[in-house]
Amino acid sequence: MQRARTQKAKDDRRAAVVAAALDEFYEKGFAAARMEDIAGRAGLSKGGLYLYFDSKEALFEAVIESFAMPTVARFEALAETAGGVSALIDALTKLAPAIIREGRIPKIVKVLIGDAPAFPAVATAYRRNVIDRVLAVIIHILRKAKETGEIDIADPALAARLMAAPMLLSAVWRIVFDHDDEARIDLDALFAQHSVMLKRAFKMEAAA
Repeated sequence: MQRARTQKAKDDRRAAVVAAALDEFYEKGFAAARMEDIAGRAGLSKGGLYLYFDSKEALFEAVIESFAMPTVARFEALAETAGGVSALIDALTKLAPAIIREGRIPKIVKVLIGDAPAFPAVATAYRRNVIDRVLAVIIHILRKAKETGEIDIADPALAARLMAAPMLLSAVWRIVFDHDDEARIDLDALFAQHSVMLKRAFKMEAAA
């Protein structure tokens, strides 16, 4: 393949490599994926690939930056305009189905589940750059709401994890059962129900 000469061509080539890496990691696992196979999937020689990335770890960091970080930024922007816990719940439960259906976050989750014990630094990078940032937004709003008396919860950090848990479950469910028509879930209905249950739970806590 001809070498990319313009900046746009280089950016497009890099994006193709990152997309190929995610697919290769998803299909074969991080440990088994080979740089030459990623290069071939992206239409490059192995040497051409190394012009962009020098290791699989660097490629996975680029996968997080390209496919997970924009989602985090989108949630942070929605949460910033939320007027309280109820609006935060609405933002989280409306965004979640689109994220899961799009498919890239579930693919990343599958890679992490498969290879986290062998490559802990890869999993740690995802936790710090994605999960911790999402949880930090939720925890901040819950703490403010607790301080003002809007809600009454013992531990905002644990409550934040309970709020976000169905996203991880749904991502895993899609990975494992997407081929099974009987197992497919209406994500919009699921997260609408999650929204109702969360609001009821917080209301009960406040009343108690």
